[in-house]
Amino acid sequence: MKFYPEERFSRTDCGDCGTCARVCSSHAVHMRDGYPVFNSRRCIGCGHCGVFCPENAFGMEPLPGKALTPQQYRELLETRRSIRFYSDKVPSEEEINTLLSVLTQSPTGVNLQGITVRVISGPDAVSNLVKPVRKMLDILSFTGFTQIIGKITGMSDYIERFRGGEDVIFRGAPVVLFFHVPRKNPTGYTDGVIAATAVMYHAVSMGMGTLWNGIAEKLYPFARSWHTPRTRGTRLSAVLCVGYPALEPKWKAPSRIYSVLN
Repeated sequence: MKFYPEERFSRTDCGDCGTCARVCSSHAVHMRDGYPVFNSRRCIGCGHCGVFCPENAFGMEPLPGKALTPQQYRELLETRRSIRFYSDKVPSEEEINTLLSVLTQSPTGVNLQGITVRVISGPDAVSNLVKPVRKMLDILSFTGFTQIIGKITGMSDYIERFRGGEDVIFRGAPVVLFFHVPRKNPTGYTDGVIAATAVMYHAVSMGMGTLWNGIAEKLYPFARSWHTPRTRGTRLSAVLCVGYPALEPKWKAPSRIYSVLN
């Protein structure tokens, strides 16, 4: 739901400080005779004018409390591991809805939002995603094309294991999330990745685990049976496998190497 500042603003609570005009990222607010005036055409509904108002003239809800300390956030990062072995427990619809609720706070370019998450839940539903891909590979194998693909990509072993019945795409995950964003949004792909990242860490806080599924993302344009009319006008930006882990990490993972250029 878009935030409309002109509808929530209270002149009686305004302190005439001009903070709302200073923090407006789209220059949709300017001061006139000591009060803010709003340009609805420029407004992107980010809500900055409200959240930074010292007098709460926009009727905003109070912050829930202090943010995570740097140490607490570091511990959250260290706790997360990619999950490739899932328990038989399938997250309930309520748990999935709670998991996705963090998307209400996920930032998007020019505040367009528009993120759509397609939820595939349950072993049978996920298995139905696998069947057409396996059938497609079986057809291609007659032409020798799968062997060529395997040599080019270095994934011959994965292809053979998949054709042999192993699910090397979704890894037996009970839930798969497809993150879609509007094609017309210039920052859409990044918005979807940020949204999936927020869900990934929320899953850790709920005792679940995730796997970033780059294979499914690459296969998506060719797996037409995965598409639905409800996501027309969008593009895929991320695929997450979700579930309760069958194995728990016992030790801290080794640190990754990164570079800083000044």
